[in-house]
Amino acid sequence: MTPDEFSKLLARDEYLVLDIPPEEFQSLEKCIGVRSYTYRPSIEKLTIKMCTPMHAMVICWAGELIAEGVAQQAFDRGDLTQISKERMTRFVGEYQDIIKSPDVALVPSGRYRPTIVFEFGYAEPYGQLKAETTLLLEGTQGSITKVVIIKLDPLAAGETKIKKGFVEVWHLVDGKVKQEGRRKKLFPVPESHAQQMLKFRLRDILRNKFFDLVNPGWGKSDTLDLHFDGLRKVIMEATVRHLINKGVLPVPQEEDEGDENEGEGRGGDESGGGGGGGGTGEGGAEEAEESQEIQHLELPILPVRLNTSSGETKPASMITM
Repeated sequence: MTPDEFSKLLARDEYLVLDIPPEEFQSLEKCIGVRSYTYRPSIEKLTIKMCTPMHAMVICWAGELIAEGVAQQAFDRGDLTQISKERMTRFVGEYQDIIKSPDVALVPSGRYRPTIVFEFGYAEPYGQLKAETTLLLEGTQGSITKVVIIKLDPLAAGETKIKKGFVEVWHLVDGKVKQEGRRKKLFPVPESHAQQMLKFRLRDILRNKFFDLVNPGWGKSDTLDLHFDGLRKVIMEATVRHLINKGVLPVPQEEDEGDENEGEGRGGDESGGGGGGGGTGEGGAEEAEESQEIQHLELPILPVRLNTSSGETKPASMITM
């Protein structure tokens, strides 16, 4: 395959699986750009994900974990870095020759390997996401602490809202990949959506840099929370942009209204309520208590909370350092 032929494929499809010999990959890799990809030379297989609004939203959500840590003064700005589409090599064992570019990863300052990786699948099949997770965890012998999988069912013809999606967390136990807890539903939106979150212990985020980076008053078992409603909001917005880019939805008129509405915020006038995003869906729930979907989802700004090593949960206003 020539670089020109390869570039045309990249411009056409959102997700590609190609048979590429190692001698061709060296010349084609430079054409991939900022896309997320994995190359397995032993089977001559290259998988590539396009960078669409649907993928870019993962960066926003992962960044919330850094923002919470800084806001709570668990660590300082710059102590935890977010990287995206960075080339990863030097895997071990059967994975040693593989080249991987993860969607999003969090790396403590002064550390080579990331500790938390986020892998997103829209057009990408779930089985491929599991294979990438195994590579990241087993291929680094657990140097990467956790891999978060975010999987959405692609929109069918005529659909404009995501109908089904979930989040899973995977880690390494006794050298083998194992799911942590249960699969958590994103869509349809469950009644318990406001309580849905992932909890990350500081020792899992900072690993061997814990004592170098953590601020006084924080222990290894203290946790930072990553709320699902923040992810749902960016998914809803990214879905609209994705459909506009595809020509399914028209480009909205976004004229500057000048100063005539100065002072009006999200709430509008006194007689009206604020607007919110909508999330609807169909299909069976994965947990009985979440079987009823939410037809209209308000996404409030959630207060940051600290889960201390003693097990007590406090609102941010009650935390003292």
